[in-house]
Amino acid sequence: MNSMPARNEEGIVVENLTKKFGELLVLDNINFSVRPGELLSIVGPTGCGKTTFMNTLAKLTPATAGSIRIRGEEADPGKHNIAYVFQEATSLPWRTVRDNIAFGMQLKKLPKPELEKRLDEILEMVGLADCAHLYPNQISASMEQRLAVARAFATQPDLLLMDEPYGQLDVKLRYYLEDELVRLWQKLKITVVFVTHNIEEAVYLADRILILSNKPTTVKGDIEVNLPRPRNYLDPEFMAIRKTVTDMIRWW
Repeated sequence: MNSMPARNEEGIVVENLTKKFGELLVLDNINFSVRPGELLSIVGPTGCGKTTFMNTLAKLTPATAGSIRIRGEEADPGKHNIAYVFQEATSLPWRTVRDNIAFGMQLKKLPKPELEKRLDEILEMVGLADCAHLYPNQISASMEQRLAVARAFATQPDLLLMDEPYGQLDVKLRYYLEDELVRLWQKLKITVVFVTHNIEEAVYLADRILILSNKPTTVKGDIEVNLPRPRNYLDPEFMAIRKTVTDMIRWW
């Protein structure tokens, strides 16, 4: 199977990102960058504003100040391809699995031969080829979340945002889907920002972990995860990084 070409030519650069709701300061002058094809995990204490942070990156919520640049240009959903996988399933119940995954590519007006080629590849990669004809109410919750991830990757986004996509699944399923995500990401070389409250998940998935503070939210830490893949939860280096991140998140 041929891999799909990477779309990212330069990194993502976020400068002085600030978000207020009235007088309430939620995001306070956040600065960071994401390398092309990097998988960056975002962690932070409960209620620190991670979802506001992601919605602002996605341009669903306008920033009060600051900039988000993709390939040197201000991020613009009309120009750039920004995909978002939410915590809850977002499939369209009247479309089959195959047609759901095609939806994003259809919005981007991808030529039909290329669309069909990508569809066949991505369905095979995520193990949904055998149920491509089924509807969302005929598949399991984990398969529906795989559908959402496949739909996002199929568009070959400039930036893929993932907001705790596996947070509502049990531990065994999470392990399986985390491995599947890593395989997809390694194959397609998409730039991913992945929010999670699960520190083990962050260390298992990420090239790098960005640690957010309590509100008003700033970047408290930036940790490289230089561990070989597949990663071992019992590796002493894995446990050391997990402890470092845990200690940085604590606010008491």
